[in-house]
Parts: sequence; C-alpha cells; structure tokens
Amino acid sequence: MAGTAEPAPNQSSGLDLERHEQHPKNKNRTPYQQEVYEHAAKLYGQGFSRSKVARIMIDHLVPHGKDRPEEQRLSQARAKLRRWETSQEFRDLIYHRAVVQLDLETPEILQGVAKKAKRGRVDAARLTLELTGRHNPKGEQTPAQVVVAINGIPRPASRSEVRDLEIEGEVVDESG
Repeated sequence: MAGTAEPAPNQSSGLDLERHEQHPKNKNRTPYQQEVYEHAAKLYGQGFSRSKVARIMIDHLVPHGKDRPEEQRLSQARAKLRRWETSQEFRDLIYHRAVVQLDLETPEILQGVAKKAKRGRVDAARLTLELTGRHNPKGEQTPAQVVVAINGIPRPASRSEVRDLEIEGEVVDESG
C-alpha cells in the first residue's frame, strides 16, 4: 500500500492544534483525522477559500493515492471539504475559530479606528468616544437608579375591604 493516513505514534503530524472533544457522530475518526478536521476549520476561520484549503492540505485530506494526478487528488480534497461544510459541527468550529481570530485582532482594529478619528472621520471619532464612555449617542442619559419604597402603605386584605374604602377628594361637575 502507498502510505498510511496516520503518522506513527511518536511522530508529530505538524498540525499543532488544541484538542476539542470529538463529536458523538464522529467517534470513528482517529486523533490524526480529528486534527486534520480542526486544522481545516482553522484555515476556513482565517478566511481561506475551499480551493486554497484543499491545496494547502492536499496530503492530509487525501493521504492515499499519492501516485494519482494532483488535479484528481485536489478534486477529492475539495469534495471532502464540501462534504464537511454541510456538517453543523464543522461550521460551528469555523465560527469559533473566526471569533477567536477577530477577538485577537481587536487592539489593531481599535488602533485603526483611533487613527481614522484623528484624521477627522466623525463616525470614527464618535465610535471611539462611545467605546471610552465619553459620549452617549443621541443624547441618551445613563439610567438613573430608581428606588420605589412601598413601606408603611396600608394594603387591603380582601376585595370587600377595597369596596369599603372611602376615597377623599373633590367632585368636579363634568356636565358643565
């Protein structure tokens, strides 16, 4: 046989990823295959297209048939990725990776917004001031603390007591 899909136990696969729990539907995946699955999701999360991911990971996605033409192996790799894209688990993993990537880029994003604000972009300046708490959009006031104290007000015990309560006040003639 041309080669195995798994590296030897003491050999590193070259795909250093944190481990995620295996999904119950995919218990038949080996740890190496799970690592390939997660690495593909990571590349998608970084914005790579299906064809780029297939080209980068061709030897991992289609480890067998290395004697076949590269175009055929690329086609098989793209098909495997297309099949994975239909899996909710794979899409969730891509989303998770993309959110982590975006979160790591937040300081650079904020620096870019600050630069635009310094150059006179009103929307960037407003966003910067809102994020720092120096500006409230549309004149919104911060909510004031309201305390409603209902101590010492006599409460009727039953409906009959409600009917018996006298209401003091002045009667105004409405016909007039």
